[in-house]
Amino acid sequence: MRRAKIILMLVLVTASLALAERVYVYEVQSDFELPEGAAPHIPGASWKFGGQALVVYVPKDIGPGIVLFTNETADVRLYDRRYFLLVIPAGVRPNPKAKTEAVLETVDGVIPLVFRGPDRGIVDIAAADLKDAEAILRQLGLEPEYRGKARLKRVDTQERSPEAGSSPFGSVGVQVARPSLGSTLDVYGGIYFRSVTESRTGRVDIPVHGDVSACPNVPDAAYVGYDARYLTLGVLIVGGTVNGELVVDVFKIDVTGCEYLGTRRYFIANRTRYWVDLVNPTNSVSQLAVRLYLNVNSYTGRPRVNVSGAVLYTRTYRHGFEIGEFSAKTASASGYLVYNYVRRIVIGPYVAYDGYVANTFSSTLSLDISTDPVNGACKDLSITSYLNGAIYSRSTYKGAYNGLVCVYNVNIPGVSQAGFTFEYSYAKAFGGGLFWVLDVVYADGSTPYIRTIHLKDSDTFRYWRWAEQWKTWPDFVDSIWASPFLSSTFEIYLAPTEPSAAPGIYHGLVTVRPNAAGQTQTRVIVTISGRYIYPGLGSVVYINKAEVYMFVPLPTDGAEVKVAAYLMPGGSLTSITAPKWVEIAQRVKDTIDFILTITGFGGRAAGLLSFVVGQALQSAGDVVRVEQLSYNSLRLVYQRGWGSYVSSDTVIAPLSIPALEGRKVPTEITLTQICLDGFCTTPNLKTYVQPDTGYLKALHTTVKNWMFRGQTQHTDVYR
Repeated sequence: MRRAKIILMLVLVTASLALAERVYVYEVQSDFELPEGAAPHIPGASWKFGGQALVVYVPKDIGPGIVLFTNETADVRLYDRRYFLLVIPAGVRPNPKAKTEAVLETVDGVIPLVFRGPDRGIVDIAAADLKDAEAILRQLGLEPEYRGKARLKRVDTQERSPEAGSSPFGSVGVQVARPSLGSTLDVYGGIYFRSVTESRTGRVDIPVHGDVSACPNVPDAAYVGYDARYLTLGVLIVGGTVNGELVVDVFKIDVTGCEYLGTRRYFIANRTRYWVDLVNPTNSVSQLAVRLYLNVNSYTGRPRVNVSGAVLYTRTYRHGFEIGEFSAKTASASGYLVYNYVRRIVIGPYVAYDGYVANTFSSTLSLDISTDPVNGACKDLSITSYLNGAIYSRSTYKGAYNGLVCVYNVNIPGVSQAGFTFEYSYAKAFGGGLFWVLDVVYADGSTPYIRTIHLKDSDTFRYWRWAEQWKTWPDFVDSIWASPFLSSTFEIYLAPTEPSAAPGIYHGLVTVRPNAAGQTQTRVIVTISGRYIYPGLGSVVYINKAEVYMFVPLPTDGAEVKVAAYLMPGGSLTSITAPKWVEIAQRVKDTIDFILTITGFGGRAAGLLSFVVGQALQSAGDVVRVEQLSYNSLRLVYQRGWGSYVSSDTVIAPLSIPALEGRKVPTEITLTQICLDGFCTTPNLKTYVQPDTGYLKALHTTVKNWMFRGQTQHTDVYR
């Protein structure tokens, strides 16, 4: 019996190896970044992934660093979009007469490549190292063989601009002007699903966030919408492994329900992006929705599967209220004591708010770094800045000796627009956020002893954002735009100038949401969140005082906080249902999965991202007020009372501005200054209020999910 079992096992192993397709794995250094939305293909090749060569990103380097906002040390992985593993079928014979865009120079010869959309679904894979990459490839039914290093070169020698994606370098420091009316825009957003923990084989449905499907006749369908150019899905698996497939059903939404368009099936693998080709411009002339589920053959451990999506839309900016701004800032009061040899500094994470309008990114990140002198001199400091640990730029700085330390004034040059677009889309596919990694080293390669780091008042990330998934038409305004939407968002991290032994971090957030047209009593909703976090002590101090200065190009007399302002106590992440006009976004916790799985660090950073969202609202009474500073300037003030013991870090202030009533054109409101618990900055953040009239038709399904982690068919209550 024992011998029979051994023979059976050998037969099964042999059969498995026979089914696995043999592939070559090359360690590639490329002369250019691979373009977003396109994959390398070998002309004339044909295998289980069509003519496609699989791209596997692996860290170029792993080294110790400090997560600045939590004062933690961690090993930080650095990726490089021009360094990756390329997987091709063994013995491939390319078509020698085919058009070639690039060549791969390998030990096995020169292999021609072209770039287009993925053939069989996989866009790319992220792995921890070569060993991890080989394990993922085996999950896909492949038998990898490492063949050494290779070089990827373009065939043409023409110089390409950074915007074409050929170079990561390029300063994007100046704030980009608002797009002009009538312009056609590339807009990126996300779709979100709840994670599922595997406990059985067979079909496992992946539910959307929220309790209402985009399709009344199809459970758990996620809304995609009109004019979607493509959809990529990112899969993260933690706590075990899964053998099976990811299944995507695509539907067209109509007045009676949803019509089935087709299904795509993919071999499931960890840290992998998938291309859903049925989401395309032709199909999305109608509104689209997608439903996901797993077919699980086997699993190990208790794996939790997380799936998120990134969608590229085409939008035409027609009416003047469809876009707003996102600004993530640091303040000049931010100082951090380090007193250690540090090679890498992590700044973030910030939330990657949906609706990024391509080519509108800017960053003016600036900081001072003080180090001990070396042999009485200030050595040149080389700093490479990595956006999300991948796309990078490099600069060298000279230090100024002040008699005690060397001080380096650092201005991060930023990355190209194409580089930011790639990383934003990549982050959204995994439900992730935005952060910088600064690799700090002396010109001779040695590691500096850093005493302090002081961040200056600057935009860490800034871009224009399309307010919702909804589109517009040239000859009328869809009545969906009369509903509330998130226009603009301001997020800030900072710390005191002289931190104590248990340093604190301040995290603040201000959002502006135009309410439903005609809601004169609560036309503009301002949400203010803030808290002091002491990671070393495990304690939190909630917001005590806030001031928001607003410029309105209309008379502001009579403006006031109507109904009441509300505090949000409690820590439960359930929906707020009263009062009904309040819309509160659940914070994007998926960023933590992205950091832990893709980047390799986590810990206290998890506590930075989640503001308190409670089950109930408690009136803040007369502690919130509006002051008219001039004919068209307001100051919104919140002051926590001495007797207030409510554990709340968020204040909701519904504003009544009488001059907005009956407006037939959009209104631009500027947040000129924001002060949270004494920390002040001048974001000059633009937000736009839709007019009260002019809504003629209703062609959108009443579904909303951008950054609200849910969907609803009740347009007054957004979860």
